[in-house]
Amino acid sequence: MSKDTDVEQQATKPEGGVVQVAAAIPEESPTTVSTTTTVIAVSNGEKPVELTIAKAATPVAPATAEQVQPATTIAGIELATPTATPTATATATSPTLTTTGSGKANMDPALINFKVLYVLTQLCGLTMIVLVGTWIGQHFGGLGGSSNPKLEFNWHPLFMTIGFIYLYGNSILIYRGFRTTRKKTLKLTHAGIHMAAFILTVIALKTVFDSHNLASPPIPNLYSLHSWLGLSAVIVFSLQYVAGFVAFLAPGLRENYRIALMPLHIYFGLFGFVLAIASALMGLTEKAIFAITNPPYSTLPTAGVLANVIGVLYVVFGALVVYLATEPAYKRKPIPEDTALLSSSSGNE
Repeated sequence: MSKDTDVEQQATKPEGGVVQVAAAIPEESPTTVSTTTTVIAVSNGEKPVELTIAKAATPVAPATAEQVQPATTIAGIELATPTATPTATATATSPTLTTTGSGKANMDPALINFKVLYVLTQLCGLTMIVLVGTWIGQHFGGLGGSSNPKLEFNWHPLFMTIGFIYLYGNSILIYRGFRTTRKKTLKLTHAGIHMAAFILTVIALKTVFDSHNLASPPIPNLYSLHSWLGLSAVIVFSLQYVAGFVAFLAPGLRENYRIALMPLHIYFGLFGFVLAIASALMGLTEKAIFAITNPPYSTLPTAGVLANVIGVLYVVFGALVVYLATEPAYKRKPIPEDTALLSSSSGNE
């Protein structure tokens, strides 16, 4: 037994047959001696003997598992020194993520909803592109060059759908769709997708101007509401791209200016996208009225039905993009790499 746990046993038998047992308290134990006495009648073979035992108070500090409590035997009875019962302590439980069999934590319900809607958005956009290609391929002769202005025009709806609607929308969603990617990588990807959309838009504009100017007789330019809104959308998109590049990608601008410009960047980005959707719907209707003549569009032939379906997909795709981009629950949360990058850039200013 260790010195800390040894208890000196002192037993005396005074007259009257009463045995008094006193348990001495070690000097190292910060306890007080209890004055409580316990009287126990014990048979020693001849006559009952009363035992008066003075017990030490329970130590203030609970006994550990390594401490061994001594036991004494008096008059044939083993008396064990009381051991401290460990008290049950309430432990605060913090919410934890439940893991699946694959070891991955269950995702937040909002994130699950986002993934479902994001996949639906992609399917809607890809279907929209396929249907536009089918529409101009089966009902308007396909694609052509400047030697055939009518066929050259068909590049316009195809490239506008791919670049100015599908790529534009995906560039808006890039931060929320790839939320675990570093922000610097997302910035470059965001700018790259916008650049691809801009190139396709410029080609689409050239084809429509060529188809008007090279036609015999030439067709007037920029007279319809579709052309006005379409050109306005392209201008807003271009200015937005330049301003975003200078503010958020090129070095040198102070962080507080970037924070102040961010709401404007988000607003005009969505405004230009909605304007592009509205312009596309007007252009689709204009093409259907002017080009679907035999049988006429009013009789709703196959080409007319397909044009209407494409228009509905434009609206659904645009609505999904705007919803996913503005819902607060789907906002991308910063990752440690973003914080380190922000601290580094702030220190360099």
